[in-house]
Amino acid sequence: MATLRGSLLDKALESLRVQEPVIVSPEQPISAAIELMQRHGSGCVVVATFGRPVGVLTERDVITKILGESVATHNPISDVMSSPPVVVHEDWSVAQVIQAMHEGGFRHMPVVDHAGLLQGVVSVKRVVEYLVEYFPSTVFNLPPDPEQIQVAREGA
Repeated sequence: MATLRGSLLDKALESLRVQEPVIVSPEQPISAAIELMQRHGSGCVVVATFGRPVGVLTERDVITKILGESVATHNPISDVMSSPPVVVHEDWSVAQVIQAMHEGGFRHMPVVDHAGLLQGVVSVKRVVEYLVEYFPSTVFNLPPDPEQIQVAREGA
């Protein structure tokens, strides 16, 4: 079995099961983006023009930039999107993706090809699922509270 370190360095981003992006245009109203995020169960939408990402709108943006600032949802997405988006490249290793997510504090990142065309979205959820594959018994047997100590035997 390959080591986790070797896997992170050697495996390509595609090992994380990149998601299909939910795409919107910069002119669309914020309300349309929020509706698409809800309908697709996605934590973000990628704002794109001519197949290239120009911005990202995440659940966190909705809370902090729209609800927190009382921005009208009929305004265009371009008013509140994070732009330019920080992207990862489809030929990056899993380790490079994790590093980019960590350094930027991102939960979702657009994936682009060599031409800069949008290929998908990678999420921290996919990274965690990938890591769980290496430690299934440890992860699935963790108590809800790791500091929990059993004081009495259970059962007869």
